[in-house]
Amino acid sequence: MIDRKWGAPIHMHKTEENNERKRNMKIVYISGSPRKNSNTDYLLGILKSQLGGTIIKLSDYHIESCHACMDCRGKGMCVNNDDMNKIVIPELLESNVIVLGSPVYFNNVSSQMKAFMDRTHCLIGFLDNKIGGSIVVGRKYGAESALTAINAFFLKHNMIPANRGVSGFAFKSGEIEKDAEAIEDTKKLAKRIIELWEIVENENK
Repeated sequence: MIDRKWGAPIHMHKTEENNERKRNMKIVYISGSPRKNSNTDYLLGILKSQLGGTIIKLSDYHIESCHACMDCRGKGMCVNNDDMNKIVIPELLESNVIVLGSPVYFNNVSSQMKAFMDRTHCLIGFLDNKIGGSIVVGRKYGAESALTAINAFFLKHNMIPANRGVSGFAFKSGEIEKDAEAIEDTKKLAKRIIELWEIVENENK
């Protein structure tokens, strides 16, 4: 069966061991793709089918660009009281794992994803030791730059990157379904997130 909203299988084989590991894990997926049922969302959907959690599609919300006012620094909330402040930031604060997914436009992440990143300046010091996962989808050029931008975001926030990230090859709608390597890498990312979560959880006991 296919999840019509995200275009990914919703019935995946899950072991009892993995279910136990995921028991207390809260995960949020941030989609920077402006397209409905996009290739990026497809890979995020696969990850969600294995880990659970909530997908936030940035283009569905009103999110202003950062005003560089510096009034938010160290406060854990932004002075711009839009959907970023009211909806997205609370999800980030409550999550143990944050996955960023973006199409590759002009050799980097989408404008929606970059605006999201800039608006998290108020969260410096609040996302420490959360686990980060990265997924990008593009064609030929820019994937490495986009992954570097996302992983730099994680390091800026003292987060723990799960691995180097997933790079999918696609351009037309639905084309990502032909990229068997990206699909397999997404499943490997899920496995790695579970492994890291187990380590972090054990450290906190």
